[in-house]
Amino acid sequence: MRSGYPDKAFVSVPSFGDVRGVPSYEPALQATLKVVTAGLPDGASALFIVTGQVQADSGRMADLGTAEPVFQQLSYGPDQPQEFSFQVRWRLSSAGAERLEQIRAGGGFMMSVGVRYGLLGGTGAPDWREPHRPVRVPYPDQPVQIIIKAHDWVQNVLEPLQQAAAVSLIVALPQDRTTDDHRTIVARLADAKRELDAGNWKPSIAASREACELLRKMRPATINPRPAQRELPEREAAILTKLGEFVQALFDHDSAASHPDEHLRDIAWNRENAVLALGAAASLAQLIFAYP
Repeated sequence: MRSGYPDKAFVSVPSFGDVRGVPSYEPALQATLKVVTAGLPDGASALFIVTGQVQADSGRMADLGTAEPVFQQLSYGPDQPQEFSFQVRWRLSSAGAERLEQIRAGGGFMMSVGVRYGLLGGTGAPDWREPHRPVRVPYPDQPVQIIIKAHDWVQNVLEPLQQAAAVSLIVALPQDRTTDDHRTIVARLADAKRELDAGNWKPSIAASREACELLRKMRPATINPRPAQRELPEREAAILTKLGEFVQALFDHDSAASHPDEHLRDIAWNRENAVLALGAAASLAQLIFAYP
C-alpha cells in the first residue's frame, strides 16, 4: 500500500479545493473533493453526504448546510490505492450570495467541509472495519478545509455568478529612471492592498494617502503657456499637471483618515472608501510612471 494509508480497506477524503461559482439554471457553489480508496471489491460504491461552513477573516461564520448528495463508484478491481475527484454543489440563491458577501465584508473565507458516506457493496472486503456500520466518515476521521483569498473568491465565485468583477492593477516601475520615491509609492500601494484584503479600511486609506503624497510631487518643471506652441513633451507634461490636480484632490480626501483632529479621526470609513482610494491611486501611479 502507499505510504501514509493503512494496509487494509479504506476510504479517505484528504483534501479539497477549486471552489467556484456555477451559473446553472439555479446558481451553485461548487467544491472539488479528492478521494483515495483501496482494498474494496470491484463495483463498491458510495453515496457521499457533504456539509459545508465558511468563516470570514473577521470571524463571522455561515453554515452552507448539506450539499446535493453524490453517488460515486469507488473500486474497479485493482487492489492498489486509487485517487479520483468529484464535485459537490450547494444551491445558492441571490439572497444567499448577498448574505455571504455581508459576512465576507471584502475579505477572504476559510471553508471547511464534513464528509459522511454510505458504502454500497464493499462491506464484505477483508479488513473492512465495522462491516455492520456502512455509514461513516472517511479515514482518518477528520474534516478538511481550505483558505480562499478575497481575489480568488471574486474571480472564481462571484464573477461566474455575475455578482462582481475582479480587477487587477499592475504598477510597474519606470525603466532606467526609477527613484526611491517610485519604490516607496509601490510599497505603500502594496501596504494598502494588504490592509484592504484584511478588512482594515482606515490603514488602507492611510497607505494610499502616503502614495499620493509622493505622486503629487511628480510634476513637470516648465510648460509653455501657449498650448498651440507646446512640443510633445510639454503636451504630455500638461496632461501630467491635470493628473497632479487629481492626485491632490485624492490626497486631500484620504488625509482625513490620518488627520490629528479628533472629529476627522472618528470618521467611519468603509470598504468602498478604501477601494476608491487604492484604485484611484494605483491608476494614477500607472499613468504618472509612464511619462518620462
